[in-house]
Amino acid sequence: MALTLEAEQRLSDVGIVDFYQNDAAVWLATVRDTKKFVKGNFPAGALIRRDDIAKALSPILEVHEGFRDFRNSEKLRGKFWIKDFADLLIDRTWDQLDEENANGEN
Repeated sequence: MALTLEAEQRLSDVGIVDFYQNDAAVWLATVRDTKKFVKGNFPAGALIRRDDIAKALSPILEVHEGFRDFRNSEKLRGKFWIKDFADLLIDRTWDQLDEENANGEN
């Protein structure tokens, strides 16, 4: 599912949006690598959708040390934080990834 306003507000309220912005380039690379992985393992010519990337990105975020440490420090225990953060990452990077794809960069 795409990022909703409610989820974005929830992420902002607990500092996850700032956490993202502090390392936006790293998160862009993470989403880019995840998209390449998905594209490489989907049937040739298949349309890669945002939710396809989110599904592959979530397990990465579950074990990402920096994000795990942030969630622990803020006592964010629910799994929905991971899903919402994946949606935020995709929302914030998708247009740039599309531009790179159009330019043959990914």
